[in-house]
Amino acid sequence: MVETKGDAVQGISNAGIFGLILARGVTNLPSLVVSLLLVDIATSFNVQVGAAGQIRTTSGLLSIIFGLVMGVLSVKYRHRSLLSIGLMLFAVSAVASYFSESLNMLLVFYSLAGVALSMVNPMINSLIGALVQPEKRTTVIGWTVAGLSLIYLAGSLSAGYIAPWGWRMALVLVVVPLSLFTCLLCRLQIPDVKQESGANVSLGSLFSGYSALLRNRSALGCILGTVLGLATWNVYLVYGASYWRQVFMIPVTTTAMAMIFTSLSYTSGSLLAGRFIKRLGVRGLLLVTTGALGGVTFFALNSPSFWVSFGLTVVASFFAGMMITVSSSFSLEQIPKYRGTMMSLHSVAVSTGGTLSAALGGLILVAYGYGAYSIAMGFVGLAGALAYMFLTSEPRRPGV
Repeated sequence: MVETKGDAVQGISNAGIFGLILARGVTNLPSLVVSLLLVDIATSFNVQVGAAGQIRTTSGLLSIIFGLVMGVLSVKYRHRSLLSIGLMLFAVSAVASYFSESLNMLLVFYSLAGVALSMVNPMINSLIGALVQPEKRTTVIGWTVAGLSLIYLAGSLSAGYIAPWGWRMALVLVVVPLSLFTCLLCRLQIPDVKQESGANVSLGSLFSGYSALLRNRSALGCILGTVLGLATWNVYLVYGASYWRQVFMIPVTTTAMAMIFTSLSYTSGSLLAGRFIKRLGVRGLLLVTTGALGGVTFFALNSPSFWVSFGLTVVASFFAGMMITVSSSFSLEQIPKYRGTMMSLHSVAVSTGGTLSAALGGLILVAYGYGAYSIAMGFVGLAGALAYMFLTSEPRRPGV
């Protein structure tokens, strides 16, 4: 049941929800290693950090392209199968990247993680939509986002200690074991939800979700706001660690330790999102968190000291945890009949935001430096808040 006609749910065990939490965490592990060790990757290939950062750009571009395909595949194939394939592909990408002999080879092999991301993220949210009661969905999404942060925390510590062995070994040891374990857990614990469309779905039905989305102003506004909000958040994910290491000469182990606090802040934001929704509503909370994230970003990579930058990053992480949780919940409720397509487009928006941030960052860093990049992406965050304000409307929700 990829495209649902209502809010009927089948149910899922706690172990199945744990599998979805781990799956969300796996999606962030490759980018974690790349962010933490980007300086080392650049050094190994004798290129600038801005150039090495383009592995995130190519991965994002492939994720965008395949995400559009997923909007169709999610109608035809089972969610659990697509989720499992995506998790396996993360492991394949990490192993292949280990054997990269040039930056160009790494661009190709790491990009497989972009394909995996475009498969895993929308299927997590679609399965939540199909298997979790409406009044509990925001809470479950919040836990998956919090799990992403906690796994990010564990991964950053692991990568920091494995770093002396090289970025290649760090990528394999951080990504592969958890990807394979999570794939097995999801296969065993998540119900194999039957599709209503079946294998003989017509070509017109495959694209009906896109047609419905294009006619829905709020859904389009949600996609645009997600692109801009995630572009702002990716400032920290792609270049934040490199900023600390290059500008303030912070060692990689200290940088990894600093990520403990940013991860905990992100987790707190994701878990508290449900409470703030009750006061501000989904749309109102998106406006506040996206705008606040943009405001903080003006100064985060434009700071007089490491401690100021670190403090601002902790604050930004709190707002981002809320924003991403609520953004996923908001997207899930836009067009209930076409959840698979909508969440595939949401994943495309997430990837587009990351790609935009990495690409702009590479260009601006080479020409103007971190400060100009920070200011530019602050304006992008404010633009995301404006998109939510003028293009979206509060969804009708049976409960929070």
